[in-house]
Amino acid sequence: MPAAKMIVGVDVGKEKLDICYPDGKKETVRNIKSCRTKVIKRAVRLNAIVCFEATGSYEEPLAEECLARGVRAVRLDAWGARRFAESQGRIEKTDKIDCEMIRDYAVSLKDEKLHFIKPRSEAQKRLKKNVSVRRNLMKARAIVYNQLEHIRDRDSRRHLESSIAKLDGEIARIEAECDRAIADDERMKHLSDRFLKVKSIGPCLVRAVLAYCPDIGDFNPKSIAKMCGSAPIDNESCTIRHKAKPKRGRPDLKKALYMAAVSASRYNHVLREFYQRLVAKGKARRLALTAVARRIAILLNNIARYPDFVPAQDPEDIAKAESRKRGRPRKGT
Repeated sequence: MPAAKMIVGVDVGKEKLDICYPDGKKETVRNIKSCRTKVIKRAVRLNAIVCFEATGSYEEPLAEECLARGVRAVRLDAWGARRFAESQGRIEKTDKIDCEMIRDYAVSLKDEKLHFIKPRSEAQKRLKKNVSVRRNLMKARAIVYNQLEHIRDRDSRRHLESSIAKLDGEIARIEAECDRAIADDERMKHLSDRFLKVKSIGPCLVRAVLAYCPDIGDFNPKSIAKMCGSAPIDNESCTIRHKAKPKRGRPDLKKALYMAAVSASRYNHVLREFYQRLVAKGKARRLALTAVARRIAILLNNIARYPDFVPAQDPEDIAKAESRKRGRPRKGT
């Protein structure tokens, strides 16, 4: 039998870390660099893998310090860890229980399911932060813009319009920062140039893909569709047959792909025909758009995975390009 994996389970909080070591010993330390260093040194002595849940940003310092010390680290899905705890009869939820369940959940996973954290360049880190800032600015702009529709007072409208103008300026500045971050990384720049050649793929989707899925190209078609939340998930038991529906996925990437699908269903010659064919069969338009989003995710993954992969070009675009090369015909000819 293969040797059991040595796992250190860490429940990351804003101010403290709850840790469960392979021998079952638990401890709670502050979430500061000196305490994290002690935990990592112990993981080095045990030759253990450090596992923790995705918390948004609180786990980032621990992940970066593990990479710096050469310690293998895994960011686990919080939903899966919680379901595993419930399957073990641990309905209670406390930090001490969570760190133990994180350790046991990682031990139960097959080796190929442990996706080790890979080092990121400074440009990739900047891009992710700026994309997150842009998302929040867009939410703030939507709130102010929706309020403007119901305001009739002139002074109040002027203040809201001024706020929208300021937000537009900040959004443009952040987008420029995102583009600079992409330009500073050779791989991201190369992928961005290739992605943008596909009709209906715009800068917003490219930024989201490179920020939230930096390992694009390492997936197979099924796994990339599941990760983007556009794959139909079966729900069957004995004689019960529920409709397969997409579930979960990375939410920001899922939204960006859906908006790109709306554009592609109108302007991309391949995906437009695919969308119209689904609608003609009686599929709901929202379901058809989700299928288009899935095709886009698979397409982007293939572009990143295969350097020689060239997406189909629109015949109309090819004809226009050839006409521009020939020049405009002279009058009277």
